[in-house]
Amino acid sequence: MSRILGTIPEFLENKLTDEFLEIKRLFQMNEFQPSQLNAGRLAEVVLRIFQDLLSETITPLGNQISARDKTRILNSVENHPTLDPHIRQKSTSIVRLLLDFRNNRDIAHLGGLNANKIDAYFIMISSNWIYAEFIRVYGNYPIEDAQIMIDKLGVPNYPVIFDIDGDEFIARDNLKSWEEVLVFCSVRERGFDFLYSKTKDSNKKRFSDTISRMIKDRLILIKDGKYYIMPKGIEKVKERKLLEY
Repeated sequence: MSRILGTIPEFLENKLTDEFLEIKRLFQMNEFQPSQLNAGRLAEVVLRIFQDLLSETITPLGNQISARDKTRILNSVENHPTLDPHIRQKSTSIVRLLLDFRNNRDIAHLGGLNANKIDAYFIMISSNWIYAEFIRVYGNYPIEDAQIMIDKLGVPNYPVIFDIDGDEFIARDNLKSWEEVLVFCSVRERGFDFLYSKTKDSNKKRFSDTISRMIKDRLILIKDGKYYIMPKGIEKVKERKLLEY
């Protein structure tokens, strides 16, 4: 991948990109727990980018930055006289929130809504905003090119599987029935009736044959009446980009 944050150390750019893409991947797979969405991990990378902007020694990846130092770094960026105003005023607040999700957010339900899902949307949008701002400010691109990259990065990301009142649906309309089976099973185990009711195939015998072929090809397996995705099926999901919308 070519560099897009030219004035940021390359190893931090690479790590920021890795964490951002992992957040997108987990979001698209409906893995909503804040810890799984790596909000804190991305925030830790941003803290090291802040250390670089402040001309401080960068804490090695894998080493812990103390809570006291985190506060000091964020305060120093907020009060820096020459850093970009959006970086100083907004990104520091977002980083504080992302760190707070990891440290203080319990797995709770608010007013009947799943807090994990609400958190996940916030984390996805916030991570998207931080990455876009770093491209704009530190990418060293002409403003026209930077805007194109930010626009692409800023396109909303929706899970391929979404639910309405607890009922799950696939957002994409261009998948074959066996691909839909893999998408549903990539999240959790599924029963036959659920899979049949959710796929495009209206012929139950034909759908049953499809399931049998998938088992024979080791894309899925059946245990106690439930279908589970196998490593070969996971590879198909990745290869065919079935979780991208």
